[in-house]
Amino acid sequence: MPKSASHDVAARLRQRILAGEWRAGRLPPERDLAQEFGIARNTLRKAFDTLERDGMLVRRVGHGTFVINPEVDTLAATVARMEGASPADMMEVRLLLEPAAAGFAATNASGSELAAVREAHEAACAADPMPAFEHWDAELHHRIFACCRNEFLKDIHNLMRILRNQAPWFEMKRRSFTDERRRLYCEQHAAILDALVARDPAAAHETMHRHLKTVEDNLLGRS
Repeated sequence: MPKSASHDVAARLRQRILAGEWRAGRLPPERDLAQEFGIARNTLRKAFDTLERDGMLVRRVGHGTFVINPEVDTLAATVARMEGASPADMMEVRLLLEPAAAGFAATNASGSELAAVREAHEAACAADPMPAFEHWDAELHHRIFACCRNEFLKDIHNLMRILRNQAPWFEMKRRSFTDERRRLYCEQHAAILDALVARDPAAAHETMHRHLKTVEDNLLGRS
């Protein structure tokens, strides 16, 4: 579900604060920021409310809005910065992690876990509306990570999955979606599943890498 304009502005301000743009200092005047973002000042103030509750800003009547020195090396700060990751950066990380995860899954998955991957694959193939396909597509990848028996790797994927479920990502996926591409993705998923069932880590790695390169090309308009 699309987020409100104030939520989007709060996220963008948070990224800039954590990047050190204003350090522990005064933000530009409200009218300047509202003009920069192309929003009404009451929308900007709602964004300020969010950041003030998060302990990132303090407002002083008659003096302005000030940044509270951010702890840039905390886990929360790191995750907040990751909200602004570009699709290209995200796909590069997926290409590093997911083929390896598929290789681990081919070695470590139980029979019931492979059955769960097959269930997600079959549901994706049967899904008609694009949102339903995207749900089962994501679920298939999620279940492959669950087969790895590596909780840290699984949690990294969960974080990436959350980031990819944001409204801008969904809109990008919607624009790049076609029935022909859906059929191709299902064929590639089937090849990945075959490699997992065959307990072939090299084939699982290769088929996942090939699939993600196709997704990357489609998502970034390279095909």
